[in-house]
Amino acid sequence: MATITGLTAARMLEIEAASVVDGDVVGDDLILTTKGGSQINAGDVRGPAGPQGPVGSALSVLTSKQILDVGLSGQIRAGRQLTATDFTNMGLAAPIGLWNLSNLNDSSGNGRNLSNKGAVPFTTGIEGVASSAARFAGLTTQALYIADTGASDPFRIKTGSVGCWFRMAKRGTNQTLISKRGLASGSWGWQLSVSTSNQAVFASGSIGTDYAYAFGLSDVCDGCWHFAVGVHDGNKMQLYVDGMLEGDVSVPGMIFGAAKPLNIGGFEADGSVASSESYFGLVDEAFITADLLSANQIRNLYCVKIPHTLSAVPKSVGLNIRRRKKGAALAPADFPTQPLRLHNFSAGSLSDEGSNGQVLVNNNGAISVPGVDGSLGNAFNFVSSSNQYLSATDAGLPVGLATRSIGCWFKVSPTFNGCFVAYGSGLATSDVRIDMFGTLRALNGGLVIVTPFPPDSEWHLVVLVQDNAAVDGLKSKLYLDGRLVGVDTTNLVSITSGGANKFRIGADIGGTSQLTGQIDAAFVCDYALDTMQIAALYAKGAQVLGLSPMPSVDHVEMMNGTDLFCVFDSIDTQDLIDLVVA
Repeated sequence: MATITGLTAARMLEIEAASVVDGDVVGDDLILTTKGGSQINAGDVRGPAGPQGPVGSALSVLTSKQILDVGLSGQIRAGRQLTATDFTNMGLAAPIGLWNLSNLNDSSGNGRNLSNKGAVPFTTGIEGVASSAARFAGLTTQALYIADTGASDPFRIKTGSVGCWFRMAKRGTNQTLISKRGLASGSWGWQLSVSTSNQAVFASGSIGTDYAYAFGLSDVCDGCWHFAVGVHDGNKMQLYVDGMLEGDVSVPGMIFGAAKPLNIGGFEADGSVASSESYFGLVDEAFITADLLSANQIRNLYCVKIPHTLSAVPKSVGLNIRRRKKGAALAPADFPTQPLRLHNFSAGSLSDEGSNGQVLVNNNGAISVPGVDGSLGNAFNFVSSSNQYLSATDAGLPVGLATRSIGCWFKVSPTFNGCFVAYGSGLATSDVRIDMFGTLRALNGGLVIVTPFPPDSEWHLVVLVQDNAAVDGLKSKLYLDGRLVGVDTTNLVSITSGGANKFRIGADIGGTSQLTGQIDAAFVCDYALDTMQIAALYAKGAQVLGLSPMPSVDHVEMMNGTDLFCVFDSIDTQDLIDLVVA
């Protein structure tokens, strides 16, 4: 738009008095038309044209952005730090309490701050940001709490909704996420928890003695982040897990108003009372609201928030997905620090990209085949009847009770089994190994973790993490495709170095249990990889398979003048997306 310059105050008043009804620019002059039809030359107009507006144009929001998993830095899969406006923008009241858990403060605006029992620390949360989630170690001496304030206590809700993000570290035991209930009959209020069957549970007592339970369906004790919300309307209870309804049950009446503290990480705990059903793992973005959240509102809270900078509500959203083949060669930079051993077998190489620098020996002619990334010669195929395996000394690998992480990509058919990776001096007494004999197994001397796994002739990533001083008490953890599938709390068995030829890929240290199958990207580290680091290794993708349009309505839940609210949990974590608004 042009700018008028050089007009006196008197001239402007004259123009105003003429009751101008129209105007046009002729040459460099502004010609105004009055109500009576006469024209006034308002003078020279100068100035550059303004910028073209974005209306109708496409604005790139994301380009080749990897989905990643919740908890990794830069993830766009699901989840965000919640604010009171996330509720009020949906026509709801501000929450009764909202805790982002980067500290003890209440983000609802109500000032209902938590007390910290047992020095609960803060760690990385759902957005991959340091010190943004509470970490519990399953101790009765730990909990975050707010003492009950009597009959008017705001958390003695009769109806309402409660929820949080959580990441479990222990399986097979009752653990409480957030609650307001007591241990004894007559003090049962409400509780959001996880059962011994590894499913989320929402429970409430109607008269303080009877409990109703809404059970989830998903296995949430897999080391990954999940979002659980319980809703109670006085007639029925519903449980949502990761934005989907999983439990729905009738209830006999309103929630009982238990005269007990509000707890995160257990129940009944305060400054002097121990926590019950103490929690092992992380909690983030906990909230309580008197509103009855709908399925769409819960899905919105589950969303990640992506700025679009359009300065207007978009008229349309376009989404393309760039699919990538799962799995890729692992570089030393993909690990927190360089592994001790890392064998990618690139182009059939037997070299070691780890700090030990140990070149493997090919025993009995194992041949190179396409690897997990599809590249020719980047993996080795083993035939048990030919006694084929790769070997090197195990010198320099973690021994005794030292912390370690061992893993590889593997592929086996339903009719063949064998050992993937092993080292040590004494078979079944002083060795550590991962193998498959009908089930996926991890062994450390006499300790065995077994998990069902049907061999399907597809590539999978297996990782065994062992830490005798693990904070959560889980000294052995077995991961498959980035998910926790087995744990053991037993003390590790001391490992003794076997020396020459006692690090093996494709057979155990006795030269038996030979594998019929394929191995790629085998590694050993002298530290404990955590769940998110393993998820990142699994999510590393290769070979972009092409661009494919996706219906944005399946992923964009809401949009406003500044942000898109999206969920990409149905897209594989190694894939890339392009997102545009117009």
